[in-house]
Amino acid sequence: MTPSILGMGSVSALGCGIETLREGLIREKQPAITKRELMTPEGLKSLPVYTSRVEGLERFIPRNKLRRIDPFLQMGLLSSYLAIEDSGIDIARMEDKSRVGIIFGTGYGPLQTSFNFFDTLIDDGDKCASPTMFANSVHNALVSNVSIALKIEGPCQTLTCFDMTTWAVFSTASDWLERGIVDYVLAGVGDEYCEVRGYAVLLSTSDRANAFSPMDFNDCTYLPGEGFITFLMGKDKSKQGYGRIESLGSGKISSLHTGGCDAHFLAANGNSETGPYYNQLKRETIPAFAYSNLYGGMPAGQGFDIAIAALSLKEGALFSPHHNTGKQSKTSLKSIGCIQCDNNGNGSIIRIAS
Repeated sequence: MTPSILGMGSVSALGCGIETLREGLIREKQPAITKRELMTPEGLKSLPVYTSRVEGLERFIPRNKLRRIDPFLQMGLLSSYLAIEDSGIDIARMEDKSRVGIIFGTGYGPLQTSFNFFDTLIDDGDKCASPTMFANSVHNALVSNVSIALKIEGPCQTLTCFDMTTWAVFSTASDWLERGIVDYVLAGVGDEYCEVRGYAVLLSTSDRANAFSPMDFNDCTYLPGEGFITFLMGKDKSKQGYGRIESLGSGKISSLHTGGCDAHFLAANGNSETGPYYNQLKRETIPAFAYSNLYGGMPAGQGFDIAIAALSLKEGALFSPHHNTGKQSKTSLKSIGCIQCDNNGNGSIIRIAS
């Protein structure tokens, strides 16, 4: 039996919990977009940013223990707790917690904490730099905090492969399950916003950056986003869950096998450098959708597309990312291919099947 998605936890500009992602799909909720003012060589500019908020983490962790946990760690922790809660599986009462693994991925890591640490290093010197910020600036800090909080004793790993991060996380999680290394895996991906990233965006986007258009492959309308999406995966036949991982593939877009799907969900995010590669994937026989206008641009965006695909298969509906009526296109969905490309023409596909 192939690995299945048993539960999902989401933290994004739409809110916290997988239901907020669904509400965004049917237009009952709009993503939180904050205007950030940044100084550039051309003067002060405004940049819309998809901003997430962590709400409800104190249900799982005492408030006094959250003081030393930065926003990136909070996003990952909350999405992990929500994924377990959504699955209905009581990890805390499992006798052998070494049978649960954690595999997280991030394109950028805890950027804001990293730059905050550099600021203390520059301003205060080596001896007075913040040790807490240094510890939390390490990419592996997130998976360590989650394993400690949940008392998980199985294998833990953090991967950073930029636009191939989500594929690497799901490949590793599926491998662990298929080889019987663990019975369950918390597989999560996410990124956060910081001003340095916003500055880089302003230098590369066009004047149309205020009108995010992910399916316009000829112009750069990229808007940064942040969030974290976690999946509890397993091979538990007693749980219906959200579907199964049918197959995974990677390689050059020109040779990537993308057929056999009822729909393609493209992680296109308004980046004109990847636009030509996504344009190759638009086939008349396979409808293509892009949902990054709900969560913003980030390397981990494919993870949110997988969650949307899982919701689509469970409800037997394709959600339109462009209309404002909240309607759904009912169809007999069996398989959705979630595809992400990088600037060099490399890509990955993760097929989710009902």
